Formats: sequence, structure tokens, C-alpha cells
Amino acid sequence: MTPAFADVTPQQLPQLKDSLARLGAVQSVTFKGVGRGGADIYEVKFEHSAAECRISLAPDGKTQGMLFRAQ
Repeated sequence: MTPAFADVTPQQLPQLKDSLARLGAVQSVTFKGVGRGGADIYEVKFEHSAAECRISLAPDGKTQGMLFRAQ
């Protein structure tokens, strides 16, 4: 995790945990491809819904960002 991403994660964690709790248990994770900006795109199926997760990596391989969007 990059230092900048590590700095913002604790601030966003409570909201993310609440969102994930409402979606229920993870049923499956499927790699969908690479977005135009270079982020890896995953479809995550939960007990009650589904979401798209995009993960961006820095050149050194550390996570520099994540976008989680319920569908």
C-alpha cells in the first residue's frame, strides 16, 4: 500500500465496513479485465447484491487506490 493510500484508508474504513456488512458474505470474485486507466476490474458477488471493485497499483506494485461500487 502506498503511503498516500495508507493515510486515507483509516478515514474511509468505517463506511466501507458498513457497506460490506449490508451486502452479506462474499460468494465469488471474478476478474473482468483492465480498465482504460490501468486498474484491475473485479466483479464481486455477495449474498445480497454485487459490486464492481477496481484496484490500482503503483509502478512498484503497491496498492495506490481502490474503488468499490455496489451495483
